[in-house]
Amino acid sequence: MALAAAALVIAYAVTLQTHINGSSDEYMIDVGEIQVALNVWGTIHHTGYPLFAILGNLFTPPLQLLGVEPALASSLYATAWGLVALGGFGLLIGRLTGRPVLAALCVLLLGLARSIWIHNVIAEVYSMSLAIIVLMLIVVLWPAPWTGAWHVRRRIAWVALLGGIGVAHHRAVAFAAPGLLLALWPHLLADRAHWRRTMITAGGLVLAGFVPYVYLPVRAWQDAEWVYGEPGTWRGFWIEFSGKEADRLVKLPANAAGWWDNIQDVWDILAHELTLPGLLVGLACLALAVIVSPHRRAAWVVGLCAAGPTVFSLAYHTAVLPGAILMITVLALVFGVALVVDWLALHRSRAAAATMLGIVVWAAVLAGFNYDWIHQQVTDPTGLETIARVDRVPRDGRAAFTLPWGPRYSAASYSRLVTKTNADLLMVDHKGDHKGLLADGYRLYTESDTFYYITTDTWRKRLGQLYLTSAAPQIVELRTIPWLADPADPPARPLVYGIARRNAWLTCDDDHVYLHVIWQADQRPAGDPSIFVHLTGDNPAPVLADDDKRHPVYGFYPFTQWSPGELVHDDFTLPRLPGAATVRTGLYEQDTNGQFVNYGELALPIADCLPVDG
Repeated sequence: MALAAAALVIAYAVTLQTHINGSSDEYMIDVGEIQVALNVWGTIHHTGYPLFAILGNLFTPPLQLLGVEPALASSLYATAWGLVALGGFGLLIGRLTGRPVLAALCVLLLGLARSIWIHNVIAEVYSMSLAIIVLMLIVVLWPAPWTGAWHVRRRIAWVALLGGIGVAHHRAVAFAAPGLLLALWPHLLADRAHWRRTMITAGGLVLAGFVPYVYLPVRAWQDAEWVYGEPGTWRGFWIEFSGKEADRLVKLPANAAGWWDNIQDVWDILAHELTLPGLLVGLACLALAVIVSPHRRAAWVVGLCAAGPTVFSLAYHTAVLPGAILMITVLALVFGVALVVDWLALHRSRAAAATMLGIVVWAAVLAGFNYDWIHQQVTDPTGLETIARVDRVPRDGRAAFTLPWGPRYSAASYSRLVTKTNADLLMVDHKGDHKGLLADGYRLYTESDTFYYITTDTWRKRLGQLYLTSAAPQIVELRTIPWLADPADPPARPLVYGIARRNAWLTCDDDHVYLHVIWQADQRPAGDPSIFVHLTGDNPAPVLADDDKRHPVYGFYPFTQWSPGELVHDDFTLPRLPGAATVRTGLYEQDTNGQFVNYGELALPIADCLPVDG
């Protein structure tokens, strides 16, 4: 038992997400938002998860006082719920079978299944969902006598309370109802004399689970810094509560091919959870357990609890992350394995011993099968890279930084609201009043990648006018007034089409060389030459025919869109490579004969570059 627990602790310890997330992977896309919300008393996307948020904001501060990184504290909160689920699962198996070693091995096996493992080491809501379902299973399956009406009503009351909390937390918990009803129904019939009172009490307890929803409008009315949607209005609250935003995802397959695709996807997910041989073993064991196990009724209950989520995943495969919904299905399969091993121990002890050894091997295979994928997810550097970019935003005057709502916006906001490293920078999502901010004197910045999601044409419609310039590597300033040269400055010599290179210089850090260029147009350019930037040795590199066409400002601001007299800052990032001595840059285009023509090539020695902070 101790070895199984230690193995699981080690697996979780080495894969806990310790930093802010920025990944857009389907398993990780909401993690950054939750990491922020759990550290600033914020609210989370639909359907709100209010109790999860309240308890999480009580959980993380003591850990921060101990020096734990806030992002890690959020991960540990999910881990705590995961341990409740796994611990309850082990207690139930141990109580039913009287075999603590078998219970420990099944906990280890379940804890290393892919979706359960990852949701126990990242800040997500699903470990709490599974914990609530396991607690309800303990209530209905714990083998204590169901004697006396009071004992029956007490169990029903606990299921009602936990069920209300569970469904309020995540609506998918409701799909476990068939199995729970199977367990409770005979006792409801036996207690018909008190049925009405029991149902009224149960209904009240279910509704009590929704009381934490008052948290959403209260935080909105308090002008909390991290509020999703508009829960302070009736319409906004209903959208949040009902998950109406996800309506477009709740669609049945359009044809037989769609159903078949969903079946294949569910099968593939379960195979990744337990490996394909493990999935086949789990299915066989669950089927056998409902026939031969001394605890066949428990097998039926757990199997039916898993049937609803499984059918939902088959029917509405894109509505909710299917891997998370199928966690209870994985639990049911491992539960079936436990009951079959228990049955074998009653009839063939040697076979049971060999089977438990097989569980150890199976768990070891799962650890190796899932570790690399989970490690890759939790160590994704996108969030840290986003914050590194935000750190470069100029702070001359009032500065605002905008990104579309999502993982990168969450990462940037984490640096402002949680760690406070960018507390002086206003963060605005894609719905912000960008035009109003510019009118109020803010300078507006964004990442260069933002233009893949919100195009320059869209920005132009929002702002009325749009002029771009690079403010730092991968950071773009959005302006409604062009940056114009001082008429008193001496004119620069044009390279082509009235385009001049007013200045160019290098800065360096340990890993990169940064080229900075200030372009000037003495008139609206009549052509769009390409920019080349080459990192070379002592000899110049030719402009090759397969060079990509490159507009200024990361490709999003062609020369022909410039105003007369406009200045544009351009930044280029190059790696520091052995033997690289010079950065060569200039303009080029292809003439009518297909030949490449260079204009104004400039060579800058890397040895002369300035330190980034210089």
